[in-house]
Amino acid sequence: MYKLILFVKRIATPLLFLIIEVAAIVTYTSSTSLTRARLLTISNEVTGSINSSFSAVGDYFGLRRENDRLTRRIVELESLLSEWSERPSGVRISSEEIAPYLFGEARVIKNSVFSQNNFFTIDKGLRDDVEANMAVLTPEGYVAGYVIDCSERFAVCMSVANRDFTMGGKGKGNDYMGSVAWDGDDYHEVSLDNIPHYADFAPGDTIVSTVSYRFPPDRVIGYVEEFSPSSDKMNSHLRVRLAADLSRLDRVLLVKYMDGEELRELESKY
Repeated sequence: MYKLILFVKRIATPLLFLIIEVAAIVTYTSSTSLTRARLLTISNEVTGSINSSFSAVGDYFGLRRENDRLTRRIVELESLLSEWSERPSGVRISSEEIAPYLFGEARVIKNSVFSQNNFFTIDKGLRDDVEANMAVLTPEGYVAGYVIDCSERFAVCMSVANRDFTMGGKGKGNDYMGSVAWDGDDYHEVSLDNIPHYADFAPGDTIVSTVSYRFPPDRVIGYVEEFSPSSDKMNSHLRVRLAADLSRLDRVLLVKYMDGEELRELESKY
């Protein structure tokens, strides 16, 4: 009993203060309609701020689902575009005919950009009909690399930023073709060589892919940063800034050229 009395004496002052505060708030809130309106406004602001915070968190975690949905939609549209672009005007194509390019999608699960031979791994493999020499593009259609090896569930791709990477490139809107390669320095840049010295290029010009057994044509590789003649004065050397940010690869498009193997075998004879 004595301990109970001591406990009550210890909390008596804080308890009395709390009772007075509650009474004052109740009196204040019930005093006028203006006061109640002000308190309601403050309450709504606090509640709205909390709800906005939770909504922002939900939106953030929903971004991946939305990105997946958009990537799948891009694959569908690219496939339709590939099919229709090959149809001669006024000619009806039978449903049995196949578009020259097939598109798929995957996610990058491992990536490197700081070595001399950079690769990235995707979460699709043989069971998903992924195979070597399929082109890899960003969702925007920028060149990122190509598949070099597959297991059942995964595939390894050679990045553009790899000393062994090569592909054909040309200026958008002209027919001057050359060879694209990476010199092992800056993973943001590649070079375009074997361009005739009289070719007309300027900084900012767009460099796109040529037809090959890996890459579909007219896919953006990058933009001219520097244009200078080579040492033999016969060809020009272009520094090209890549359109794709290789350090931030996430969702990617996979492209298979249906006639690619035939083209590769023919070219390998010469």
